[in-house]
Amino acid sequence: MDTSSETIIIKLSRKKMILALLGSFLFVILGIWMVIDHKEINSIFLKFPLAVLIAGILSILFFGFLAILIIKKLSSQTDGLIISSEGITDNSSAISAGFIPWTEITAITETSYAGQASVIIVIKNPEEFIAAQKSSFKRKAMTANHKSFGGAVSISANSLQTTHKNLKKILVEKLTEYNRMNTI
Repeated sequence: MDTSSETIIIKLSRKKMILALLGSFLFVILGIWMVIDHKEINSIFLKFPLAVLIAGILSILFFGFLAILIIKKLSSQTDGLIISSEGITDNSSAISAGFIPWTEITAITETSYAGQASVIIVIKNPEEFIAAQKSSFKRKAMTANHKSFGGAVSISANSLQTTHKNLKKILVEKLTEYNRMNTI
């Protein structure tokens, strides 16, 4: 049964993603500098050259990987989030959930970790949903989300043309509307 004929499309924010990409590049450059000059760098936090070298390598790997994911998203022509009468289609991040029907969603909550707010989509059979993901990276990330935050699917407004508050409001309203229309 339709909750509404209105489909809400939230586009990816190129501005937010380009800023994140620039930040990633800066940390990659910082990591390269740390690897090259690890013997000369003397810091309160990194007093040992080996620690500086390891921190530099980790910075290059992590932020380099993040930059690749951002570039991939920037080149994508998909909408970030599509909210329809059938459910939610999440294309907002590297671990996007894809299509989640309203029939599988039991609750929408939120969490904040390290100052990063996310909307958590609680689904009926999270283990089945996680197992159905094609990428082992997605399966591991969704398993960690489920264990840490109570939901396998986490959606951040960081790469979307909306705020966290508005994103949660829309999703809660649509789930409530769907449940009201489909309750006997």
